[in-house]
Amino acid sequence: MKHMTLPDSVMTAPPLLTVENLSVTFRTDSGPLPALDGISLSIRPGETVAVVGESGSGKSVLSLAVMGLLPPTAELTASGLIFDGEDLQAMSKRTRRDLRGRDMAMIFQEPSTALNPVQRIGDQLIEAIRLHEDIPTPKARARAIEALAATGIPSPELRVRAYPHELSGGMRQRALIAMALIHRPRLLIADEPTTALDVTVQAQILDLIRDLARDNGTATLFITHDMGVVAEMADRVAVLYAGRMVETASASDLFESPEHPYTLGLLGSMPQLNQRGAAMLPIAGTVPDLRQMPPGCHFHPRCPFADHRCATQRPDLRPLAGNRRSACHYAPLLETLETRA
Repeated sequence: MKHMTLPDSVMTAPPLLTVENLSVTFRTDSGPLPALDGISLSIRPGETVAVVGESGSGKSVLSLAVMGLLPPTAELTASGLIFDGEDLQAMSKRTRRDLRGRDMAMIFQEPSTALNPVQRIGDQLIEAIRLHEDIPTPKARARAIEALAATGIPSPELRVRAYPHELSGGMRQRALIAMALIHRPRLLIADEPTTALDVTVQAQILDLIRDLARDNGTATLFITHDMGVVAEMADRVAVLYAGRMVETASASDLFESPEHPYTLGLLGSMPQLNQRGAAMLPIAGTVPDLRQMPPGCHFHPRCPFADHRCATQRPDLRPLAGNRRSACHYAPLLETLETRA
């Protein structure tokens, strides 16, 4: 596991992105669907923050909200959505659009839907370049070839003439990364970028994102459900459950001593590669219907430690020692478990 200490220059830098009390609700034919409830986080330049949780926890909605790509059916409220000191909510659509691709970029989960199937890879990269820079096509093409080469695509001068279906899944994902990083964005959002790839290609893509982000000093918001990827990529971690943030901590603290039962369950679901024959401990049950959330702590029906208080009182996300937070009535968990033993 990486868990490297960030340089003091990163730790003391002001946040590039600050999200304060963000909520998102979708209008549907069957009534409002609350997808996010009071999310707050920040990311500094050069830092990678992983947002982790099961499907339906709201991770992708968070990324689309930050990028300004929510559908018209979404209603967003936030106390602050600040990028480099500017309020994204107060920006005109044109200004927000100019930020996307230049200062803020996103790698989508599925390259086959993010790339235009009837347009050559090179033409799509050239279009991305010329959208923000007034340069001649030959120079843009040279930049496109350089960008593909930087992602490790072999024979990039040939691949620029290829259509997406002529590339492997790994190369399509590398082309998406090249497109996202071609302007050296200050903020990169990677939404499950390796889910559909085999293990070898996944490792290469993760190394590529980490190295390019490090070399450019990019702030990275990494969306995933895979705690192994979190261990590999993250400096800090935010854990979402059913649209709420239930724990935040440095990656090293979170893996050493999780302070929410849901985080404990996510870690228990990981294969223990250094413990042959060790059993995984999956979380019982499923994420609740967002339209019919249980009272109290939303996780209490699946929590092995829950009691009457958990079923009736909703816990706040409160600070703990070590610059971490947990939305559990009984955090710190170790003290609670020792008391109950």
